[in-house]
Amino acid sequence: LWFKTSVIPYFPTTLVQSAQKAARSRREILKIGENMAAETAEKMDTDSEVAAREARIKEATLRGEAPIKPEYLKPKPSVSSSSAPSMDATDETKGQKRAAEESVAEAEAADQQEEGGKGKGKGKDGGKGKGKKRQRGMNKNKDRAANSEAMKNVRASQICSRFAYMNHCPQQDSADGSKCKQPHDLDAFYEGKLPDIEQPCPVLARLGVCPAGLNCRYQGHVQDRKNVDKDGVVVTPESEWVKKIPNVGHPPGETNIFSFETVGKLRKKLFDFSKSTEVAKAWQKYCSGGSDTPLGAIVQPDIKPLDVKGKSILAPLTTVGNLPFRRLCVKLGCDVTVGEMALAGSILDGAAPELSLLRRHESEKCFGIQVAGGDVETMSKLAQFIDEHVDCDFVDINCGCPLDEVHRRGAGSRLMARTKAMEGIVRCMQTNLKTKPLTLKMRTADHEEKRHPEFGGRYAHKLVPQLEEWGVSAITLHGRTARQRYTKLADWDYTKECSSRRATNTPFIACGDVLSWEEAEEHKAQHGADAIMVGRGALMKPWLFTEMSEKRHWDISASERLDLIRDFTHYGLDHWGSDGRGVETTRRFLLEWLSFTCRYVPIGLLEQMPPKINWRPRPYVGRSDLETKLASPSAKDWVEITEMFLGKVPDGFTFIPKHKSNAYDAPTGGAQEEAQDVQG
Repeated sequence: LWFKTSVIPYFPTTLVQSAQKAARSRREILKIGENMAAETAEKMDTDSEVAAREARIKEATLRGEAPIKPEYLKPKPSVSSSSAPSMDATDETKGQKRAAEESVAEAEAADQQEEGGKGKGKGKDGGKGKGKKRQRGMNKNKDRAANSEAMKNVRASQICSRFAYMNHCPQQDSADGSKCKQPHDLDAFYEGKLPDIEQPCPVLARLGVCPAGLNCRYQGHVQDRKNVDKDGVVVTPESEWVKKIPNVGHPPGETNIFSFETVGKLRKKLFDFSKSTEVAKAWQKYCSGGSDTPLGAIVQPDIKPLDVKGKSILAPLTTVGNLPFRRLCVKLGCDVTVGEMALAGSILDGAAPELSLLRRHESEKCFGIQVAGGDVETMSKLAQFIDEHVDCDFVDINCGCPLDEVHRRGAGSRLMARTKAMEGIVRCMQTNLKTKPLTLKMRTADHEEKRHPEFGGRYAHKLVPQLEEWGVSAITLHGRTARQRYTKLADWDYTKECSSRRATNTPFIACGDVLSWEEAEEHKAQHGADAIMVGRGALMKPWLFTEMSEKRHWDISASERLDLIRDFTHYGLDHWGSDGRGVETTRRFLLEWLSFTCRYVPIGLLEQMPPKINWRPRPYVGRSDLETKLASPSAKDWVEITEMFLGKVPDGFTFIPKHKSNAYDAPTGGAQEEAQDVQG
């Protein structure tokens, strides 16, 4: 009974369960096999995508192009397979050489911006070459005549600046021979006045009063043909505002605005340079063998310390490195700024354009001025003038400018080959600078010389210990020769060699091709740089200073970039004024900057990081219409961007960049039209 009731029923149940378990196992095995097959196929697809991506990156970088993601690239013009060139690994050297040649014209403009830019800027071959003629050097004034003519017409439409600001000109009815010669007729002024920009005056919003007054192109502070402040009170010569801000040429927060008396003494040669002349004579006596010591009985003061270790430094950038741009860089994290290169002789002659290059804004916590000159006595006098009348934290001697106009003065990189003159300039300037450190910026050489067989004819490494002995407080090295320009990348191995030749702990600043925070950190860690100076990288992406300080990549949006452009225009209106002349001056310098920053490729569009400064972008479409417009190489689009903040351009206005390599051939349509063609 037990067998029938317990054992017999058990066997069928056990068999069924076993069969079910075996079936489940078979299904699981099949499923695992299917998953493995799918994973294998997916891995093969992934490997194929990775291989294709690596091939695209390699091909682009060999051509010197930025490796932009395919979905953002505009299609290339169709080329028949029989005529299409191929590139493989054996073409790497040729590809890199071709990429370097393609980037020469573009980079030479930045070279002139960074190292001088006051001469004609022609290369040795005058820009001639095989095939298509390269655009290089600077556009001549006659080529930019339309720009000057438009500015002249704007100035002619303005009323007396004192009358416009204070509603009265104290010199209008002067009887002592100093009667104002500017127009004061309000009816004639309003008849020819340029139309208002339909935006509230940004200067009034920040300062509480607009020094441009009636001449201002913006709205909000003119009532019944009177200039009023933020509270609607009419401005008069007795107003407190006039005591704080004397006129449109004295922006608040700026220093190194020289009085008429000081400028007059310079122009009339009445300035007392007896101290500096005595120092220069002592040096000349030493050179002629009349003394055993460089400065005779004059005691050379101790070298003044300059703390720049680990700091980010904006290079002296002619034209674009103006005060508003430096303010923008400071806002973005730049620690040290250097003004545009100023010529020593022009400063001592009291030339207003040259003196204006010494302006400093209060936001520039560590500010240096860069000067160029090849005469010992002239530079000695300049040092005395700077020490007594200029507000700055250090003075930098330019020994890097590659331009013939500067070389004819014995200055710039040519001074590197004139060692005795360089020594005299450094010793005399250091002696006359009682309160300010002296620094020097140079290249690896003026040009390679056979008499210096070591390191390919370069000789900056020999100058480093000498400069320390002569009295500099810091040394800056740009890792190229002056003749080389940008045909090759900066030589950081040689930079490291120069750094190792220091006899003391003199701060060593290095620059060349930095476009990412990783490169800056690498050079500080591996190439002996105490600090990194940025030139072209700051022109392309001034937010590089933020990346360097925070050690991160910033995939900045188009709207954020537009905000930076707005900040620049506001800083420009503060500096140059919001009248017609100031608006057009701000527009001019904004356009010059846009001709550089349009080369920035958003990192979100790149297939490889970090970006390199010698990558040239193929035509591409951004992630938004605004990003596409900001990348446009067309001056037409640059002008439209300026019109967002500065109103319509005046009649007859045309923009030709200062440097030819910035003057790309403008497309027939704007960036938006081209983007729609691609996206459609």
